[in-house]
Amino acid sequence: MLLLLAALLQTDSAVERYLAEKDKSVRAKILAEIKAPLAEVEAELRKPPRRAPVETRGQIVKKKLKTDHVQAIEFEYVLWVPAEYTPEKTWRLIVSLHGQNGNGDQFLRNWLADVQREGSTFLLCPSAKRGGWGASTLGHRYILDSLRDVTATYAIDRDLIFLDGASMGGNGSFQFACMFPDLFAGAAPRSGGPAFRYVPTGPGKNDKTVVAEGLPNLIATPLYWVIGAKDAEVPNAWVKIAKAQLDVLKSDFTFKEFPDGGHEWFPQENAPVMAWMATKRRDAYPARVGLETNERAFNRTYWLEISEFSGKELLKRNYMDFDKKSIEERTLFPERSQATGEVVRESNEIKLTVAGAR
Repeated sequence: MLLLLAALLQTDSAVERYLAEKDKSVRAKILAEIKAPLAEVEAELRKPPRRAPVETRGQIVKKKLKTDHVQAIEFEYVLWVPAEYTPEKTWRLIVSLHGQNGNGDQFLRNWLADVQREGSTFLLCPSAKRGGWGASTLGHRYILDSLRDVTATYAIDRDLIFLDGASMGGNGSFQFACMFPDLFAGAAPRSGGPAFRYVPTGPGKNDKTVVAEGLPNLIATPLYWVIGAKDAEVPNAWVKIAKAQLDVLKSDFTFKEFPDGGHEWFPQENAPVMAWMATKRRDAYPARVGLETNERAFNRTYWLEISEFSGKELLKRNYMDFDKKSIEERTLFPERSQATGEVVRESNEIKLTVAGAR
């Protein structure tokens, strides 16, 4: 499309002649030359950027990067490049996150035979250093920076990027998808779960209950959750809580629980997950989205952004710094509520008034 625009704007191009012409009838004829059907224009705009051919195909590529973070931690990712790769078309990508004490080089083996056999899928396994995958922005950079590097180098279909992982990577993939749902066509965590928090059951109450966080953010992102009922690392009672919350959303949610399963990868799920991925594609502009967050850093999803926070304070923490000085942290959370109030749209800004606190 850029080449097309450049050609149109060359000296003596039809566009230049149209702008210079004073006669309306002549201008109309020139305009007919440069008009294109909307479908053709959209097709041009949606074409992926051109990528240079690569010599490495049908191999595992290793690369070191520094995180785009104040600490600039160096880390490595490994990438399987399909044997038939060509930049002339776009390809699916699985981002797979390893568990604690693991690395991408080892974790790649969980999927390698499957993607080699399937033939049209890249497999990216970054290695987490300090911070793991957790809720830290440093942990997120291992995923975001390796993903950015791969999509800049290879012809990856941005609507066919999937995220999965197991153990720490199961937690990481689940929680990262809740924070960045608009990046993925789907998430398929194993032996891990969402973030859980103890919260009061209502304003002014001192009792606490467990809730899973961020699940409404997956309303427009397909989820395939694999878990073992006897997983000692992920309490089954908490799994049931999260599943109940997900069921209420009526989103695209697949749940596989193995009654005798423990804290494991469940390789028998590789083929079903691959088949599931084959039916999914990211909707970049979904009509229905959700946004639940306790952090200002994660205040947007798809076309929705929370620009202001207000509400009753639910949590208060006290700390001491290294000099024994008391530090008080107050976190302002809007009360957990149902969005049953008024939505007002002013140009591109949507104002949401939330009511019905519980």
